Amino acid sequence: MSWVAASLLVLGLALVAGFAWYERTHPTARVLALVATLAALAALGRIAFAPIPNVKPTTDIVLLTGYALGGAPGFAVGAVAALASNVFFGQGPWTPWQMCAWGGVGIAGAGLARVTGRELGRGALAAACALGGVAYGIVMNVHLWVTYSGDHSLPKLWSFFVTSFAFDVAHVVGNVLFCLLFGPALVRALARYRRRFAVSWRPAPALAATVLAAIVLAGSAAAPPRADAAAPARSVAWLARAQNADGGFGGAPGQRSSGLYTGWAGLGLAAAGRNPRDVHRRGGADVVAYVRAHAPELDDLGEVNRTILLLRAAGAAPRVGNRDLVRELLSKRRPSGAFANR
Repeated sequence: MSWVAASLLVLGLALVAGFAWYERTHPTARVLALVATLAALAALGRIAFAPIPNVKPTTDIVLLTGYALGGAPGFAVGAVAALASNVFFGQGPWTPWQMCAWGGVGIAGAGLARVTGRELGRGALAAACALGGVAYGIVMNVHLWVTYSGDHSLPKLWSFFVTSFAFDVAHVVGNVLFCLLFGPALVRALARYRRRFAVSWRPAPALAATVLAAIVLAGSAAAPPRADAAAPARSVAWLARAQNADGGFGGAPGQRSSGLYTGWAGLGLAAAGRNPRDVHRRGGADVVAYVRAHAPELDDLGEVNRTILLLRAAGAAPRVGNRDLVRELLSKRRPSGAFANR
């Protein structure tokens, strides 16, 4: 087997393993959408700066994705960005090398986050992106040596490093400038996303759990019988007026209804002592009717949880159509006791 064929076989196995790893994380629809968006942004960034040889924000975007979201999303963004951008630049034996190189940069970003606790400043992030550019350049120089050198001698390998030196320096300088320009802002945006949708459950020690249960029970016994006694009446009335004729709620009065806003609005009404079934515009549907009419849109673990709470708060069974939401939720529980989409 030739060097080229052997290298492509190894790279292919690495890519299969990387995407299998990403699939085993069971990414939610929101994470899939974010990864696709970041991969498209990385690919478009490479295309947009094509007139400037080897200057592109792709490496920065991939590394910062791994730094903020983890190794599997970082790998996926890097590999997909290389494949997608080569639709413009042209596919060839270099494509799997680029996919693995940028995928590796994403994994390295996750390793950097694990070591530093995601506490790096602007300068340190820029230095990390510079090192990512150096690593990418090394991989691609090895690609040229493996694929095109013929005898695979060390002098040939050195010649590739020498002739590509100016391009590698341009890549590193571009990475530093791009990171100084948008790196911290991108990390903050991705961190907000991670905090919003990434939830991890940790078992409480037995004593702490007992104390917590006692506090909850004591608080329940001392709580007033009606939660709406302290609820601002005007806020509840405003929320009722914001309801659409289909029984749902939008992000603001008059906006199109969505399951997210409808679920939270219904739970808010229930917390204020109003049954969501009793709140509807004249001649319009109620919240429960809206939820049942849009049952096919419930495809996320968080949406299923929220809908179960809403239906129970309204005194309805946690079922929509022929779907038993509680059973559906329990089916997503892993042997460890944690829940995840799958």
